[in-house]
Amino acid sequence: MPPAIPDRYRLEVRLGRDDDLEEWLATDTSLDRPVLIRSLGPESSRGRRATFVASVSGAAKAAHPHLARVYSVSEVEGGAYSVSEWTGGATMADRVEATRPIELPDFLPNATGLADALAALHDQEVAHGAIDLGAISYSASHAAKLGAFGRVPRNDIEGDVRALAASLEIALTGSPPGGPPPSERIDGVPRALDFVLRSGQSGGYTAAGLREALGAAPTPREPQPQSRATSLRLLLAAVGLVVIAGGLVALGRVVSGGGPPILPPRATQATTLPTTVPQTAPATLPGSVGILEARSYDPYGEGGENDDLIPNLVDGDSRTAWQTERYQSPIGSLKPGVGVVFTVTGSPSRVELVGLSEGTEFEIYWSGQFADDLEGWGRIAGGASPPGATSVGLPRRDSGFWLLWLTELPEQPDGSRVAILSEVRFRP
Repeated sequence: MPPAIPDRYRLEVRLGRDDDLEEWLATDTSLDRPVLIRSLGPESSRGRRATFVASVSGAAKAAHPHLARVYSVSEVEGGAYSVSEWTGGATMADRVEATRPIELPDFLPNATGLADALAALHDQEVAHGAIDLGAISYSASHAAKLGAFGRVPRNDIEGDVRALAASLEIALTGSPPGGPPPSERIDGVPRALDFVLRSGQSGGYTAAGLREALGAAPTPREPQPQSRATSLRLLLAAVGLVVIAGGLVALGRVVSGGGPPILPPRATQATTLPTTVPQTAPATLPGSVGILEARSYDPYGEGGENDDLIPNLVDGDSRTAWQTERYQSPIGSLKPGVGVVFTVTGSPSRVELVGLSEGTEFEIYWSGQFADDLEGWGRIAGGASPPGATSVGLPRRDSGFWLLWLTELPEQPDGSRVAILSEVRFRP
């Protein structure tokens, strides 16, 4: 049984224990509303009771829609207790245990709200100290709320952010961090969200920074079921291809005089890289350098970056330009960067970046084979762009792929961030 509590609270159902705290669903008879009572019994030490009261009192100073409200806390003879908002009883831990992680469309609003709630708590110089899935209440009818105040503290303010980011990843995937990132587990999750969650777990954000990064992340997209009309069109197209193939086989037999059919050559496997812009083949003179193609490179975002403007980088006209998408916060808070890959023949000794926005921070990478993320590239150089053209010397590399990677975009008068680049020229 809990220690002596005021008569206004009528105990209804014992919910169990949370660490060393006993939990009860009770009724506040004065206000006729359900409440959650968490209590320490006579077995608790004086020091533990004092820590409990201080922790819950600190949480009561912060008010936020994603924080469970604290109504009262007190140390009494034989223990201590707190009275807080009843949020329905279902926790994120319950959902994960039931293999029902948070729905994809609901993840970012709730994750951003929880990070903002934690920032409100930290603004009061109060650490939660023990965030995990059991400290987050959530159901389809109730927004996620951070609660379970008064647990035995395990973390400080910095540890709170790490613990929240880890809890959010588990809530999304149903699996602990350390394995494949969320984008590789769930269709529709952008790689930028991987970067935000993993950066939070490694101490890369304050609570406010985590909130901003989550708020700027691309919205995950639910896979769209294929409509019956689309399926019918695909079926008809397949039938048509079969008919055409049959006609080609018959024609081949006629042309070859009844011998084995003459079949068209097998198509090579289609690439899954972002949009490419083929260029005319470069001259094959000794020492020549040419760009075969250019393509956007956004492995930590949605896969493209103003692809329709990429041809402007290699059209020989400095009056045309490519630009990044417009970001409302530093790109580093959302993903490691964004860039353009060039397939180059020959061995360039330098690259010229014409018209790159002043202050843009960039890096140059090279790889003999196209790599899906930065770990597969070798860094060659880096810097910040001065006004006008930027020329970067390059070590000898025969052909292969060159990556121009932008890691910081200059801020515009309206507060947004964007980089503009007119032309890229590789010189022998």
